[in-house]
Amino acid sequence: MRKIYIFFAILPALLTCSLAPAQTQNGFVRTIARPNQPAQHLQGVVVRLQGDYNPVMSDEQGTFQIVMPGKKNGTPYSLAGVNKGGYELREPELVGRQLPFSSSVPLEIIMVSRRQIQADKQRIEQAARENIERYYEQQLNTLNEQLSQAKLTNRQYEQQLSNLEQQYNNFEPLITQMAERYARTDYAALSEADSLIQQAIEQGDLQLAQQRILAKGDPEQREQKMQRIRRLAEAQRDELATDYYHLYSIHLSRFENDSALYYLLRRANLDTTNAQWALDAGNFYDKMECRFDEALLLYRRALRYAVANEGSQSLRAAQAHNNIAYALTRLKQYDEAAYEQRIAINIYTTIYGTTHEITAARLSNLGVIYYYKHNLDSAQYYFAQAESIYSSITTSIEEDRQKDISKLHAQLLNNQASIERANKQFDQALEHLQKALSLIEDDNDYDRVRYLRSCGIIYNLLDRQNDAHACWQQAYDIALRIYGADHPTTQELTKLLR
Repeated sequence: MRKIYIFFAILPALLTCSLAPAQTQNGFVRTIARPNQPAQHLQGVVVRLQGDYNPVMSDEQGTFQIVMPGKKNGTPYSLAGVNKGGYELREPELVGRQLPFSSSVPLEIIMVSRRQIQADKQRIEQAARENIERYYEQQLNTLNEQLSQAKLTNRQYEQQLSNLEQQYNNFEPLITQMAERYARTDYAALSEADSLIQQAIEQGDLQLAQQRILAKGDPEQREQKMQRIRRLAEAQRDELATDYYHLYSIHLSRFENDSALYYLLRRANLDTTNAQWALDAGNFYDKMECRFDEALLLYRRALRYAVANEGSQSLRAAQAHNNIAYALTRLKQYDEAAYEQRIAINIYTTIYGTTHEITAARLSNLGVIYYYKHNLDSAQYYFAQAESIYSSITTSIEEDRQKDISKLHAQLLNNQASIERANKQFDQALEHLQKALSLIEDDNDYDRVRYLRSCGIIYNLLDRQNDAHACWQQAYDIALRIYGADHPTTQELTKLLR
């Protein structure tokens, strides 16, 4: 199956999507729960967001509210800091992490008392050291006994004693790490059985902890059962994902975009670590819905898991960077978009080389960003680089690849026409757009809408109203069929035809 990629294409003007009214993110702050102390709401915690937001403070019930104008459910935001004297975040990495905005689900912030955590760490470390001391003494006595009974030579004894002392010394940093983890444990998140096991470990009663673990069943047998269940669940998940995609295709063919998107999102949420499913859902958001905040959230999720599962230089990581750049461009965040696009170019160049059509397409994308920044010289520079690649590709290649090259070349010609339109070189712009239309097949409706619309604008600037109307009418008929009447592209063409 041929992969589908997402590419940029310049439009004479960005489609605008209405901003949502001011929204409020509710939240609350609490302490961790410990065996001898339940969780407590925290008053007077200062919560700051990244960006131009005023800090807020939690009330007596530990609750707070942050007004985020224009935020929609699912769009990301990040904390810049959470502060209260004598306390720290249970998970310090919460600051800076991307969080999804929700008008209905509160943000839970969990903090720990520095005094309590130090006391718990000292107690846990002390219990662990006492156990290690007992183990060391037992092993040392065994070695001495074996030496006295001539079961070990002096050299063997010295070697094993050295190993024992080395193990003892190596325990120290591990004890500190273990105590830190246990001291930060939120008992509110533990089952009763797990709570009892951890309490036994913290108290140094390792035999009791082990007995309670084994009371759940043999761990290896439990793992084998879990693996069987996991394999069955994965098979069922993949079957369900396929059915969701089929339902998406059915509703898409009926122009039922809401239902189509619903099933794409259901599929993406079956496995949030599947980068391609997230890319597909994000693609629908920006292509069909003009909802770039939601698309960006999915693209970033796709990048995160593409890097984790396939590597930072993988093809899917490159796709994610490219799509992130696209969404950021539509959100008018051009500097960040250019940064992401350069990363994509570097990865694609590594994978495909400097003379491949995909590399040319990504160079064209970077030119698009500079076009929107009103830096036409830089835009033309990258367009020229892309044009030289397309011109150097031989025509004696397989048919499928030739179709892809023609489509990409047409997109570049559309981009060049935008530069020429900005420079009032209307005849040259029209020539490039007509050539773009000749390069793509009639079934490539999305591109035809874009180029016909652009042709109509050039004809209108040349005061050729009949030709402009004919182009816009063709574009409208296609847009109505593939997008529906409510899509911004269709609505804009409706206005042009009036």
